[in-house]
Amino acid sequence: MKALILMTRIPIPGKTKTRLMEVLSGEECANIHECFLLDLFQIFKRIHHDVDIFLTYTPEDSIGLIEDIVPSNIRCFPQKGNNLGERMANAFQYVFEKNYTEVILMGSDIPEIQPNDILHAFEQLSYSDICLGPTFDGGYYLIGMKKLYKMLFEANLKWGNKSVLEGTIDIINNLDLRVELTTKHRDIDTKEDLRAFKKKIDEGIFLDKIPPLNTIKFIEKCWSDKNVIKRQIKG
Repeated sequence: MKALILMTRIPIPGKTKTRLMEVLSGEECANIHECFLLDLFQIFKRIHHDVDIFLTYTPEDSIGLIEDIVPSNIRCFPQKGNNLGERMANAFQYVFEKNYTEVILMGSDIPEIQPNDILHAFEQLSYSDICLGPTFDGGYYLIGMKKLYKMLFEANLKWGNKSVLEGTIDIINNLDLRVELTTKHRDIDTKEDLRAFKKKIDEGIFLDKIPPLNTIKFIEKCWSDKNVIKRQIKG
């Protein structure tokens, strides 16, 4: 049985996507994060017959803020742990205890991801021990496994650092496990990421793909309404 875990913060102003506050207000950061979620839910509609979907969230008592936008087929549970590594490991353990045999966990800030990217990751996982989805900043947005390898999350990795992917692969190699790298994507954390994503929109990258319409509309509105954002992101 296959399961996909979406790991996310609840989009609360001032509490999410804070690195974007260089160019967006706290409320706008929450709004764009909600757009990411809405677009991912559209992607998940294309795969929910093949994969059971979970959403794990933080803060613990805040699911009511988004329960009206979460599809009814997605099961939600709060994140547990003192750091990102612990929260990821605990999310995997929660789902593996429900007898799933292939589990993938992904972040919520990859608006360009497509259904085939997720299905391809599961295909890779079927013949490997670990699957990783690299990001352009040296981390990863997706990790999949067929059993919980806690060492991948307990090691002295600097979460959010450019060395996370490399460090994780080193641990996997030391455990003599087989790893596959799936589609590389850019997560949206900084104004540079926004600028790169806007460039892709302008170049028509989504003409033959499922477009993240909510995110695109939000970004285009910012471009037309806020010259300061236009100047800063266009560089």
